[in-house]
Amino acid sequence: MDWTREALAVFVREWRTEWRTRVALTSTVLFAVGALVLIGLAKQVGRTAFEPTVTATLLWIVLLFTAASGLGRAFLHEEERGTALTLRLCARGTTVWTGKFLANAVLLVGIAVITAPTLLTLAETPVRNVGLLTAVSLLGCIGIAAVLTTMSALVAQTSARGGLLAVVSFPLLTPLLLAGVHGTQAALGVGSKPGGMVSFSVGVGDVKILLSFAVIAITASLLLFDFLWND
Repeated sequence: MDWTREALAVFVREWRTEWRTRVALTSTVLFAVGALVLIGLAKQVGRTAFEPTVTATLLWIVLLFTAASGLGRAFLHEEERGTALTLRLCARGTTVWTGKFLANAVLLVGIAVITAPTLLTLAETPVRNVGLLTAVSLLGCIGIAAVLTTMSALVAQTSARGGLLAVVSFPLLTPLLLAGVHGTQAALGVGSKPGGMVSFSVGVGDVKILLSFAVIAITASLLLFDFLWND
């Protein structure tokens, strides 16, 4: 119970701090809006609906770089304000990571809930299986949040913080992105007969990969975070 209370305290602290500053929220929303505007302009120039394969790829590109633009501040503001040492003394490393991970995951899922329907509407791409798309998007966001939370702790202690988070995290996130794109394509009906609904079983393999990735990322982060953050 003490561990749970510590993690929840860090989670609440993160959202209170974010509500006062709105740095991560503003950066993620602005990046997502900017990307969607550019995609809308590209569609207007082409004057044709995007292929489902293109739409699926664009969705995950937007989610990845939107996450990298805001979630990287999970530990950066601790180093900037000099509160990292205090946090180390007041809470265990695993509870700190868990609280910050939950805050990042909630933020990214919220952004995805707004971004995905907007992008699909702009691209004029119908969804053939809403449940599959929801499962793929949710598990993908959890996996991205887990990796970026851990990597942000490393990047925050370096001098070159600009685009380093996306560069360092991309190799780790490649399996997730491939499964996410493929699962989204299945939910949009790629490779299926035109019209009608797509069975959930079509993308169950991608869902299993995303679930396994999320479990491995969370478990590895909890096991290694004390060493990464304190040393």
